[in-house]
Amino acid sequence: MTWETDPPIHANLTWPLIDYATRKRAPEPLIYFDAGFNPRNSKYPVKAKRGLHWSPLTREEETMFVSLGAFISNMVIINKRLEAWPIHIRMSHNIRIIDVFRAIYDVYAQPLTERELRDCGPEYIQRCERAFLQRCQDGPDFAHNEQRKGMLRIDLLRGRRVFKGLTPIPGQPHTFELLFDDI
Repeated sequence: MTWETDPPIHANLTWPLIDYATRKRAPEPLIYFDAGFNPRNSKYPVKAKRGLHWSPLTREEETMFVSLGAFISNMVIINKRLEAWPIHIRMSHNIRIIDVFRAIYDVYAQPLTERELRDCGPEYIQRCERAFLQRCQDGPDFAHNEQRKGMLRIDLLRGRRVFKGLTPIPGQPHTFELLFDDI
């Protein structure tokens, strides 16, 4: 068996990781995760819309495995606009839904280095400034405390911080594209 004749097949992801637009059906609610904020913080949990109200994911939902049909202890998540920082998740156990959201936050919450700022270019950084300031305003700390930390990787998405879903990247097993939506 070779990849040319039999490309690897991705495991089916569980519903919280799939774009809601492709899976709209009860009882699987819309998921809300703002990658600009730590899902470990009780003010910013990953939420599900149940009826007219938002509530944090249940413990059962958080600890659901990323795939019910396969043991996945290693996966890579890539966002095309932030491809310089792939998200590698490696666990000794089956990866859980909450592990994915925490890993996304952990990788994209890193402040940009001077070199990364230079590589992005001053024009692009200036276009990201508004999203950076908005995230600082939206955050749990005083805006000036957040601003002192500097621009984060997530700010390079210019406000597209809301998790939309993961889609498999063909020919790359356990590798998924991360899609974001506007706030």
